[in-house]
Amino acid sequence: MRTLKDLVDNTQNLPWRGNTAATTWPYGANPKVKLAVGGGEKPLVLPKDIAGLSRVDNSGEGVGRLPRGDARTARSLLIYSPTFIVPLQRPSDSELHSLGVDPSRFRNENPRAVCTAVAVNAGGTVLYGASRIIVIENGLRMGSSLVLKNEDLWTENLEEVESAMVQKARLIPSSLALAPEPGQKPWPTVVALLGGSDQPGDLPEGWKRLFRFTAALRQVNLDIRPSPDSSRQYILHDLRTKPPAGLLVWADWVPAPEIYLLPFKAARPDAYAELLGTNTAGMMNFDDHLAELQMHLREVAPLAVPRDQPELVGVQSWEDAAKEIRDLVGPHFFLTERAHKMLNNNPYPMPQRMLSFAAKLAKIAEDFRQSSGNLGGRLSDYAMEQYGIEIALFDSSLNSPSISLDGITLDTTPHVKVDDAKSPDKCGRIYFAIDKINLRIVVDHIGLHNYA
Repeated sequence: MRTLKDLVDNTQNLPWRGNTAATTWPYGANPKVKLAVGGGEKPLVLPKDIAGLSRVDNSGEGVGRLPRGDARTARSLLIYSPTFIVPLQRPSDSELHSLGVDPSRFRNENPRAVCTAVAVNAGGTVLYGASRIIVIENGLRMGSSLVLKNEDLWTENLEEVESAMVQKARLIPSSLALAPEPGQKPWPTVVALLGGSDQPGDLPEGWKRLFRFTAALRQVNLDIRPSPDSSRQYILHDLRTKPPAGLLVWADWVPAPEIYLLPFKAARPDAYAELLGTNTAGMMNFDDHLAELQMHLREVAPLAVPRDQPELVGVQSWEDAAKEIRDLVGPHFFLTERAHKMLNNNPYPMPQRMLSFAAKLAKIAEDFRQSSGNLGGRLSDYAMEQYGIEIALFDSSLNSPSISLDGITLDTTPHVKVDDAKSPDKCGRIYFAIDKINLRIVVDHIGLHNYA
């Protein structure tokens, strides 16, 4: 499934002033779109005419400080172009009644619900939006859907939208795989010893799945072990011989948490190990535990958010992006002749996205120069922690690529992963060299993942 990292890495450029006219399509919304929702479900058929959006086509307040037209555009992206989407259980009959439709009269109507999220760059300010959306396929007429509800929430705070995504996605179908996307690396595992019984009566339906979904948003595999004392020796053996990335022990239900925490800390001293809850049963409700779990997961798997968000508004073509990327050049950031030529008619399909990553790499180059080449650690770690981009220093598919510049030979193996695990026509890369003599980053390839 997609995660918070996908949300941050795929920030969408909000274009200049969207329109407010209810008779025209919002920017980013197009008729007859079928939205892939995953989880083994059929694509969601979105409205093919503007009447299908009329109930939720809101250009008013509530999306940060955006003008009305831009607010309308942002809301349309949540429906038509979400970065994050998971299917939810069918809305209840009572909820459908509250929205003015009578399920008992349905013939071909098919009500569905999804949780979506987007990140939009609005003039250098990133806004995060999350929503639970209810759509009735064949809700206007056969083949024409009706969007009944768009519970959108907008914030500049990533943790706030994370909490909103958890709350809006409480009813997740069992068909949804809480696992990495195909081709991605496995997620680290955190073991949660939650004690009591497997289905305590005071916990809501699907509580374990919601806990695991909350962890998956942070790219963490949450291994829930109910009633650990009933299999103590087996669990202790696992913690000692195959220690996970973290251990959480639910103090409300496990009488002696130190029995598990101490051996784990001895086996893996650098790992995360904490109590979840209190040792006084009944002091915290389920929502309290869920919020605390999020707090611990933020410590286990922190997500770097770029310190500076480059101005991307108005960048709609490679002609625009090429000018902006060339303007990044300075003593710290150099483009080879090959890189300059690649900016014209570049085949990478998202110029504004490539500009965003190039701007962040230029910021890293500036930091590299100002620190006299000492960033306090590996360049790849610094890039992720400070700017939220992934840099790989090696590439097994290449045979030691290099360039000659100003009388020195530079290794151009390092690269920014603009996209990964995508088809060749959508997978972006920026290959560059680290010039330690002149304290600069030299870009030799910018575009698709076809550097040779």
